[in-house]
Amino acid sequence: MLRLARPRRLKSPALVGLERRPACAGEDWVSHLPELIDGVCEEWHLSLDDERLAAGAWGVVAWCHTESGLEAALKLCANEQRLSAETNAMLAWGGHPAVRVLAHRPGALLLERARPGRPSRLAPTRLALLLDALHRPMTSSRRGLGDWRTSIDAAVTHVPSLQALGQALLKQGEGRPVVALHGDLQPANILEHRGTIAVIDPVGIAGPRELDVANAALQHNWGEDSSARIRRLADLTRTDQAFAIGFGQFSAMYAALAPRY
Repeated sequence: MLRLARPRRLKSPALVGLERRPACAGEDWVSHLPELIDGVCEEWHLSLDDERLAAGAWGVVAWCHTESGLEAALKLCANEQRLSAETNAMLAWGGHPAVRVLAHRPGALLLERARPGRPSRLAPTRLALLLDALHRPMTSSRRGLGDWRTSIDAAVTHVPSLQALGQALLKQGEGRPVVALHGDLQPANILEHRGTIAVIDPVGIAGPRELDVANAALQHNWGEDSSARIRRLADLTRTDQAFAIGFGQFSAMYAALAPRY
C-alpha cells in the first residue's frame, strides 16, 4: 500500500502557478485545476513542491513528494481516455524502461520523478536497444491500449489524401505481431534517470514495431535523410525496412498536411 505525505492545500487559482493553459483542455477544466490538484493530493497524501507547474497539450504536471520523501510527478489530464492509455502502457512496461508508476486513477497519474531528468538524444545503436526493451513480448501488453489501425483511420479522416497509403499500411500490417508502442520517442520523452534512461509520455497504443521504429528515427537526426535513418534503425531492430519507411512517409505527410487546431 502506497503511504504518502499530507498535502499542502491550495487556496486559490493563483497558487497553481500555471504559465500557460493546456492548449487542448477546456476552460472549465482549467478553472477547476486548483481543486483537482488539491483533491488528488488529499487522496494520495502528497506534499506539493514550490515549483511552477509544467503544462502540456491536455494537462499539467505538478512536482511533489511522497510520505517517504520520494520525488514524484503528478500528472493531471483533461482527456481521461488519453491518460488511461498512457497509464496502461507505463504499467505494461513495469518500470523498465519507463519511469515507475506509483498510483493512478481516472484523470490522474503519479510517477516517480526522473533524476537528473535531462532529455536524451540517442545514437542509433542505443535507440535500437531502447526499442527492443519497450517491445518485449508481453501477454498483457495490449490491455487498455489504443489500436494502431484506429490511429491510421483517424489520420486519414483529417487528411483524406493519405487514404491510399493508409490502406496499404493496414493491409501490410494484417497478421503481424503487435506490442505496446511508445508512439512519441522524441528526446524530451527519453530522460536520464539513475544512471540509465527511462521513457515518459507514451501515446499508449498497440501495433507493429515498425510504427515505433519509423517515429523514433524521424525524431532523432544522425546527419542522414529520414529514409536512411529509418532503414538503419529497422536493420538494428531486425524489423521490416519497407514497412517502417511506409509509416515514416505516412507520418511525415500527415505532419505536413494535417489541419492545425
